[in-house]
Amino acid sequence: MKYRRGASAERELIRMLEKAGFAVVRSAGSKKVDIVAGNGRVYLCVEVKSTRSERLYFSEEDYEKLVSFSERFGAKPVIAVKFVNNGWRFFLPEDLEKGGKNYKLGLQTKNYLTFDEVIGRQRSLQGVIKGEA
Repeated sequence: MKYRRGASAERELIRMLEKAGFAVVRSAGSKKVDIVAGNGRVYLCVEVKSTRSERLYFSEEDYEKLVSFSERFGAKPVIAVKFVNNGWRFFLPEDLEKGGKNYKLGLQTKNYLTFDEVIGRQRSLQGVIKGEA
């Protein structure tokens, strides 16, 4: 059941990215990352999670795989979480809070991005304050 919900979330995110003009590849079996996407301007490596809970724990191993692969690939690492009945939230690895061996994120986590911010359609408030393009 968890696998089916996760694969369904991946397919939903792929459709969202394609609709936004991205070329997208889903990595079956999730060896390194779940989704690699790019539009010639923005390149993303995405780890997708789905939960019915208000919080989720992201393993240190998954964190390292995502960051390492993204650096080698030259893409922005993103953790996309579909909170069932609450929508999508997108997290950058450097913004995660570590609790023990895992990283904790959830609906209460303040540092998250919207889909438009992740794909570069809209700047985040932090980006505006920092003067980022």
